[in-house]
Amino acid sequence: MKKLLTLAFAMTAAFSCLGQHIVKVYDNPYKDSIIYQVGTAILTIDKQDVEDYLKNLDTLLPQRQYTKEVYRNVQFAHLNAEEVQRHYGLANRFWSNSKAIPLAYSVDRISLFWNDTESILLPYLDEILPELITGGRVQIADRGTGKRVKQVQIDYEDIGDKTYKIFKFVKGKVIWRESDVFVEQMKVVGR
Repeated sequence: MKKLLTLAFAMTAAFSCLGQHIVKVYDNPYKDSIIYQVGTAILTIDKQDVEDYLKNLDTLLPQRQYTKEVYRNVQFAHLNAEEVQRHYGLANRFWSNSKAIPLAYSVDRISLFWNDTESILLPYLDEILPELITGGRVQIADRGTGKRVKQVQIDYEDIGDKTYKIFKFVKGKVIWRESDVFVEQMKVVGR
């Protein structure tokens, strides 16, 4: 009976690990960074990663005729090609003018999509954040303790026909969910 229980426990543990994995957060020395504060964590993003992403968009957007499908962020879903081009132009101008300015974001305050302050960059940061966290390129500190974490757990959730990542502290507290940014989180009321 003991062997049967041990086998059942081992199989349960093995299958529960299939939907998650652990990412090591590298200790990258950043010359210049962006602070992105979420409910449970403080994320530090290297400005060079943002620079590289925006340079890539300089090529990709004209090639794809400024189609909104270049982005996964739900904020771009309602835009037409001219609006995508205009938004990217405004964001790129702000980025060019703010390279020496410290940038900080917080989900505690409302960010307006068309505002020509640092808020205009937020959807672009959201676009690259999953890739950067998965690659261990974002420094993460627990917002409650201020301590840096060395590992991040990635779980997955299926919404519709797509799979989205959930980034968590190893102890289980959610840091950031892709679905919060890439899926419309609205319910139809009164039907």
